[in-house]
Parts: sequence; structure tokens; C-alpha cells
Amino acid sequence: MELVAAETDPATGLLKDTIKDYAHRTGQKADDVTYLAEFEVPEDFGTIGAIKIENEHHKEVFVESVVIEGSAIGPITVQCESWVQSKFNNPEGRVFFVDKVACLPSETPSGLKNFREKELATLRGEGAPDGPRKKEDRIYDYDVYNDLGDPDKDPELARCILGTAENPYPRRCKTGRPRTKSDPLSESRSSDVYVPRDEAFSEIKNLTFNAKTVFSVLKAVLPSVETSMIDQDLGFPYFTAIDSLFNEGVNLPTIESKVFLGNVLPRLLKSISDAQNNVLLFETPAMIDRDKFGWMKDAEFGRQTLAGLNPLSITLVKEWPLKSKLDPKEYGPPESAITKEIVEREIRGYCTLEEAVENKKLYILDYHDLFLPYVNKVREQKMRTTLYGSRTLLYLTPTGTLRPLAIELVRPPKDDKPQWKRVFTPCWDATGLWLWKLAKLHVLAHDSGYHQLVSHWLRTHCCTEPYIIATNRQLSKMHPIHNLLHPHFRYTMEINALAREALINCAGVIEGGFSPGKYSIEMSSAVYGAQWRFDHEALPADLIARGLAVEDPDSPHGLKLSIEDYPYANDGLILWDIIKDWVTNYVNHYYPEENLVKSDQELQAWWTEIRTMGHADKKDEPWWPVLNTPKDLIGILTTIIWVASGHHAAVNFGQYDYAGYVPNRTTIARVKMPCEDPTDDEWEAFKRRPEDELLSTLPSQVQATKIMAVLDVLSNHSPDEEYIGATKELPFEAVPEIKAAYQMFAGRLKELEGIIDGRNADENLKNRNGAGVVPYNLLKPYSEPGVTGQGIPNSISI
Repeated sequence: MELVAAETDPATGLLKDTIKDYAHRTGQKADDVTYLAEFEVPEDFGTIGAIKIENEHHKEVFVESVVIEGSAIGPITVQCESWVQSKFNNPEGRVFFVDKVACLPSETPSGLKNFREKELATLRGEGAPDGPRKKEDRIYDYDVYNDLGDPDKDPELARCILGTAENPYPRRCKTGRPRTKSDPLSESRSSDVYVPRDEAFSEIKNLTFNAKTVFSVLKAVLPSVETSMIDQDLGFPYFTAIDSLFNEGVNLPTIESKVFLGNVLPRLLKSISDAQNNVLLFETPAMIDRDKFGWMKDAEFGRQTLAGLNPLSITLVKEWPLKSKLDPKEYGPPESAITKEIVEREIRGYCTLEEAVENKKLYILDYHDLFLPYVNKVREQKMRTTLYGSRTLLYLTPTGTLRPLAIELVRPPKDDKPQWKRVFTPCWDATGLWLWKLAKLHVLAHDSGYHQLVSHWLRTHCCTEPYIIATNRQLSKMHPIHNLLHPHFRYTMEINALAREALINCAGVIEGGFSPGKYSIEMSSAVYGAQWRFDHEALPADLIARGLAVEDPDSPHGLKLSIEDYPYANDGLILWDIIKDWVTNYVNHYYPEENLVKSDQELQAWWTEIRTMGHADKKDEPWWPVLNTPKDLIGILTTIIWVASGHHAAVNFGQYDYAGYVPNRTTIARVKMPCEDPTDDEWEAFKRRPEDELLSTLPSQVQATKIMAVLDVLSNHSPDEEYIGATKELPFEAVPEIKAAYQMFAGRLKELEGIIDGRNADENLKNRNGAGVVPYNLLKPYSEPGVTGQGIPNSISI
């Protein structure tokens, strides 16, 4: 170990000699090993600014922290939290800066400037050879999504490259793997996807549950689900067969695994007689536990657009008539079949259509223009699936709930078939009522796909990765903004790498169980190109853009909501304000003068790189915020932290509670509506047993079982979860003003828990309180381990 002086020698302007000693092992408690080094520090050495560590073992070592005792100013901590490679692999050693010296580049102590710049150059990979990245590398760089397909294995598994002019997309971390033989633009796949060494899941805590272990077990379990069922396409023969997943489970054949699977997935896998025989047995999801028939009700369908898994799609109807922006030559007449007459028939006695639009009473789930271009392609796939463009119109009732009025399903023209479109409404005859139920299932499949591919994967996981790469490449670990963001980036790159390996890849879980099939991730690229804007990722701006709020200085949070009982927005805006106030205190401490933001070279390079490299396909958009003042910086940082914490929690941790019962949120519609060009026999079969049509529309037993297993895992909090405001961050502890602001932040988050409990107990709030209604807890900051439907981790860690 070496001590590095913060300042250069005032007489010569040169770096002072470091003070060295060998650190000897002094003890071990479980996996924690302590070492001790002793130094004699001369008077004129000055302040210690950093330590340098050389690892003389032949294996890498995880250095948690270093405490320097005996200095005049008391103990000095250095939070390392990093893998240090053997000197035989990395003869240079590693430098770690003392927590107390967090500072802007212009304030870097003279003795640390070179170390600061050199460390960033290493993380950017400057001078590193090209080629596949090795496990021990710490290099952060950008690449396009060209590793989701596997054309060498099967031409059918080729996938388009995302991150081009035709298919815009955020960038991922570069792995350097060789290109495929059959497509020089695609990267070959491997079982272990590179992430920079310190982004990997904690191996030192030795937990049975961490996402990497769980994914490896899922990869063993999911194929065995297929082999346990003879017919891959077999649907559920009756509703009790769905119920049996919760009380009987699925017998799995022998699974080869190095670990006892029940230890890793105790909720899912119940051992029968020995470690090799497993039953996949699902816990009853919260929603069905409270109201077994809630999934059939229009009231619950409407409520979940505001307080369910995807409260980010509902939009105000601002103009009438509804009309497509797609090319009518290719997609048929643009006018919606939902007419004024249909709407007024449904809301008779309340108001006219014009009054409903003017008074902000009409809302829409609009998956028409996004999905219609994919309908014909999706229907041509080998897998059993279908798709429509859809519009779902809802009315805001006097009690503050949303009532579904009409669903329009549209198929574009193809060959000699003209455009097909039809409107379904709640009605009072048997055939019409069943068609309405089936239309709702199709919309749920659309909403589930959009939720998973856009609200969840694209807007949180995928768009955050470039922020992480830029932060490590451009902001030194001495930079206060690096310290602020670091807790919100924990494990995200590795969970994204695992997703590319098993979830969003060709023939992965998403393609195999969601309506768009192999076009799933390509569709998320279309949405990124058409809709994604960094400035609208801020919660207030998102609500305003969707017409759900207007600016109003007299209202709480400066916003007046058009739907007052909107649980996601109500709780989210309090959380947004708490995060923003903490960020404001933090930024104002380090940037007391306005010009310091503009003159901070690292910060400016960071923001430029996010825009021009991380989101390169959007680099010329006019809506990117400028970064000239502390206020600009506060807005940008609050948005990034909100997306990684509140937004992700709201769309992730309720997945099993809401979608664990397949009919409530089917991920796929496998057959078309029975009224779309039916033969006489098909129509008669539907009328004779409409329940069979509904069961045929739901996922197959294999699809449902796999999706349920994945959703159960994704909804799980690990025992070492780090919740927002709940962890002790040493860089914050080192500065009294920052420590006080962080404590205030943590206190307000605890208050939010009580506010949410109070709201859930309020019988006037029908969207979160009522008979059989699941309370809205997704934005409660804290949780026990497991599937709890609440808890906001600091980062996207699952």
C-alpha cells in the first residue's frame, strides 16, 4: 500500500514521494479479511489525498474500504468497493481517492490531477487493445444492439440491428465479441456477457439469492417446463386448470444443477421427496387473492390504467374525431370507427361528446399507429399469435374512476383483403358481451406488450445504461456528481446483460410469450424513435405531455391533475419532489456559483456524451435540456434518479401481483376475434362455447408457466436490496452539510410511507380503496425481501 499526498511539493511543483508499506493479514470474520499496514508520515507530507494498492496475490481481491487512523484530523475513510487485479495481470496497481476530497475538476488538489485524469483514461479503455473484453476489464464503451440475434445457429434467428437510422435505439456496453459468420454486422453470442468488473453482482456477500444465480436457475427450469408438457401449443382446457398452478403446480422432470434449486427459488420450487424432484408451484397473486373475478370487471380494467402495472399509457383525448397519422394508401382509411353516436350512447345522461372533451372527461389507450404497421408481419410468424391496432376509450365518472366505453380493433389491408375494423362496447346481449370480453383481452395483450417492452425495458433499463457508461467514462470518482449517481446505477449493467442473454434475445422469454413475437424488441425501437424524449422522462413533464396535468402554481407540486385520484401520479409527485429537493441541496453545495456548471469540463463532457454517443440516434433533437446552470443540472439529475428508482419500481415490483394470474393481464392474444372474417363453422363454434374462444386467446400452458415464473422472479426483492435513502453512503457522510441533507431526504421518504398508508385507507379514493381492491403500494419506499408489491430500490437491480 502507498499513501499519496494531496498536494505537490511547493518548492519543486513535483509530486511528493509516496509512503509505502506491505499490508499484512491480521484477521478474518466469515468472508471479510482485514489487513494492516503501518506508515510513518513526515510533518511536511501534508494531507493524504489517495491510496495506491498493489495486489500481490495471484487472484483478484475485492477491496471494500480502507480506514487510515492516527492522522491529526481523525480517521480517514476510503470507500473502495472494487475488484483489484493481481499485479501479474495489472502491474500498475490501483488508486483510490479519499472520500473527503470529492471536488470539481478545477478544485482538484495538485498532487491528484494526474491520477484523476489517468483513472478516467483507463475506464475509457484508452490504449487498450481491441477485441473481446475480459472478465477483469474495467472498460466502459458504447455499441449498438447487434447481439440479440443468432444467425449462425439458424437464419430464422437473425434479428435487425438496433441503433441505426432505420431502427434508432440507446447504446449498450461494448463487449468486443467477434462478428457472426453469416452476418458481418451482428455480434456473436456467448453464455457470459461482459460487463465492467465492478458492475457485476456482489459475489462477496455469498447470497443464495442474487439476480445472476436466479437467472441461471431460471435458465435450467424454463426448458424443463417445455419437456414436462407434450404439446407446446396446448392451451388451458378450462379455468380450473389455471387455478391448479396455484394449488397443484407443475411436476418438473429432473433438472441438472449445481445448486439445490429450492434454495434459490423457494417461492417457486417445492421439493417433493429429494433434491432432484421439483414441483413448480405458484403463490396466489395479491389481486386474485382479494377478488377472484376482478379481472372480468370493467371497473377493474379502468382502475388498472391508473393504479396497475402500466399507469404510463393513459392519455387525455384533446381533439375529435380520432384519426390515424399513418399513410392511408398502405393502412386504409385513417378515420376511427368510434363515432360521436357510439360515445354519446355510452355516456347518455352525463354530457355531450363535445362537453366530455372540453371538460377533460375522455381518455384513451392508443395502440393504433404504433401496432398497425406490425400486424401483418406478426400474423405471418410460425408461432400462434395475432395483433391489431387498437384504441380504447374511457370516461372519467363523477366518482373519479375510469369507465371503458369502447374498444376499436383494426387490421390493415393485405393482398386482396381490405382494412377490417370494428368497435366493441359493453352491452346487454350475450354475443355482444362475449365479444366485449374478448376485445378487452386483446387490449390487455397490447398493454402488456407495451408495458414490458416500453414502460419497463426501454424507458428504464435500456435508456439508463448510457447514463452509467458516460458517468464512468467522464466523471471521476472524485467528482461529487459521480458520487451522487453511483448508488442509482448499482447492478443495472449486469441485469441488462442478463436480459440480452435470456429475456429479450431471439427465441427468448419475451419473443416466446408476447404478441409481437420476434418483432418485440424491434417494436420498442419504433417507439423509441417516435416517442422517447429525455425531457419527458421527468414525471411532471410526462403527465403534462399526456394531458393528465397542467402547470398550476396554486396546486400541490405546481401541477393540477385532470384525474385527481391517480395513485401513480399522486404518490409519484411526492417522491419526485423529495428527490428534487435532495438533489437541489446537493448541487447547490458543490456549485454555489452559476458559472461553475458551465466551466466544469468533466460535467460538460458527460452530458455531451450522453446525448451524442449514448443516445446517438437522437443527438440532433431540439428538446435536449441545455446544461449551463445549477438549475439545469438539478433537472437532469432528478430525471435520471427518478427513472432508476421511482419509475422502475412502479412498473416492476407489481408484475406478479397483477400479471401472475394470466387472464388479468394476458401477454399474448393467440387467436383473432371470432367476428373477423369467420367461416360459418367458426362462428357457430364460438356461439356454442364462447369460453373456449377466450381460453384459446390466452397463452398456452407452457407460455403462461414460463412467463409466470419470470414475473415472480422479477417482482422479488433480494435480501441485500438497497432502498432509496436507506443506505449509508460514505461520500455523503464525509461532508457535514451533505450528511444533514441526506438525513432530511431519508426522513421525508419515511413520511411518504405514512402518507401512502393514509391514502390507501381513504374510502373516497376509489382507485386505491374498495371491495377486493389491491392497495396502491408500488411507490412505498421500503420493503421486506421477497414479492411484496412495494419498495423502491435505489437502482434498476432486477
